[in-house]
Amino acid sequence: MLKKLINKTNSSAGRITKVYALILSLIIILIGLSLMVTVGYQLIQSRINDSNNMMDSLQNSFIDGKSDWTRWKKINDTDNDETYVKVYFTKNNKQHIYYSENTKEFENNTPKPRTIFNSFQYKDNHQFFYHQTSYNRGIHYETWTSLHNVMHIFHLIFDVLLFVMIFGFVIGVWLISILSKKLNKPLEDLTAATHEINQSKLSYDTQLPVPDNPKEVHDLSDEFNHLLNQLNTQAIRDHQFVSDASHELRTPLTAIRGHIKLIDRHGKTNPEIIPKSLKFIDSESLRMQKMVESLLQLSRMDHATTDKKDIDLSQLIKNTLDDYENEITQKITRKIPDHIFSYINDDNFKQIIIALLNNASKYSDSNGTIVISIEKSDSIRIKIADNGMGIPDTEKPEIFERFYRVDKARSQDIPGTGLGLSIVKKLVELNNGIIFVKDNIPKGSIFIIELPINNH
Repeated sequence: MLKKLINKTNSSAGRITKVYALILSLIIILIGLSLMVTVGYQLIQSRINDSNNMMDSLQNSFIDGKSDWTRWKKINDTDNDETYVKVYFTKNNKQHIYYSENTKEFENNTPKPRTIFNSFQYKDNHQFFYHQTSYNRGIHYETWTSLHNVMHIFHLIFDVLLFVMIFGFVIGVWLISILSKKLNKPLEDLTAATHEINQSKLSYDTQLPVPDNPKEVHDLSDEFNHLLNQLNTQAIRDHQFVSDASHELRTPLTAIRGHIKLIDRHGKTNPEIIPKSLKFIDSESLRMQKMVESLLQLSRMDHATTDKKDIDLSQLIKNTLDDYENEITQKITRKIPDHIFSYINDDNFKQIIIALLNNASKYSDSNGTIVISIEKSDSIRIKIADNGMGIPDTEKPEIFERFYRVDKARSQDIPGTGLGLSIVKKLVELNNGIIFVKDNIPKGSIFIIELPINNH
């Protein structure tokens, strides 16, 4: 139960609610305090203004003694517990003191009011007063203006504000809790669907539900499904790769074991079969070795990087052709302008050119021609064209897959591991390029490598 409560509190909805509750509390408190201070200040200021006006009228009216006092009392209603007035002066060596109603008892009452802040006084019966004194023409004036009504109104405002604040806080938290749960519902559904997928058997067409809103969750679901598609595609490729690798390795292993058994059974009686079988075993084991090395190279290139620099691509290809053209039977025609530079790895491109030339040679007649050219416009294009057997349009997207052979019937007769073009594609991508193939009219294929002009 406690763990469930903690998880609920730590959810997005719980965190949104907590943050909103904190912000709402601060806002309500600030608004309440501001309102109370403003209203309280205005009420107290109003009483102070009343006291000042009373003091002004008292000074203007009390000029000539008792008669003026009597007239002022009639004009100003001071016979209550809200205002106390005292006037005293000395005349003919005799002290005269005038009190408004209840003022004498108020002044003589113990304990006397205590001053707490400037002219504000406080009595033990929880009453506050604004105390004001003045001296004019030998007459002393002293007034006490009660703030009881102000405090009562202030207390009433405080009670109402407190109720409204608490009520608003509770309603606000309740509403934001509902809203946050509603906003968090698509994420919860997405999590539940993901959990269900994890608990069940994952299929290659598994997809997560995509809600229409909110947009962020919609985009997240789309990205998850895109990631699932990539993972599923990679899983299918890996499965196919393992199957193809197993098949490609099983064939020479079966043949090698067959020749070993042949030597074991008939080698003593027919020694002439031994050299032929040993030659076949050597040839197949060498092909297996090359295949394993190619597989290791492909595996390393999945996470590889390469060092690049500005290379004279024209000269690099010319030097490569000079070293390699005697290894193939076809004639090589060059259409290579001078001094075309590119930001690449020279060793990678030597391997790419040799692999593509070797591929063109294997699938072309021995008396054919291979044309290699470089073009530069909005990009750098390297083309290797042959006039061999060609590639059907349906199979062009597949030729860069591992172990893929265009002519299945001739695949055993043509030397190679079926991994060369896969390695070429990886090397081209490591150098920020792309490779594709199109038909060479009227016959054959053209492999095209495209590199950006600014490859830094």
